[in-house]
Amino acid sequence: MDTFLANESPDLGPIDLDWTIAELVEWLSDDVRQHDAALHQPLTRIEAAVTGSRWGGTSSTIALIRSLVDAVRADPALRAVRIHDLDRQEPQDTSALPERIPQLA
Repeated sequence: MDTFLANESPDLGPIDLDWTIAELVEWLSDDVRQHDAALHQPLTRIEAAVTGSRWGGTSSTIALIRSLVDAVRADPALRAVRIHDLDRQEPQDTSALPERIPQLA
């Protein structure tokens, strides 16, 4: 299997690989989860696969969630994409992805 999510550890913590992006965003709407440091690494991987870019510095969990929500707003078809089906050609090394500049909000 040659996927971005499978090349690294398939463990995304409490995030279920069978969830759609919409289900993930809904699950993340709980305030407690938005500040859960354990979700940072899995969300970083998922957000990079969804947006095709990587952060130029350290991103917060909230920034990653906002980015996912923005991506879904821009492309509603993403809502139905299952996490395990994210871009099969995504490189394992995220340094190859274009950088995104953190926005002050």
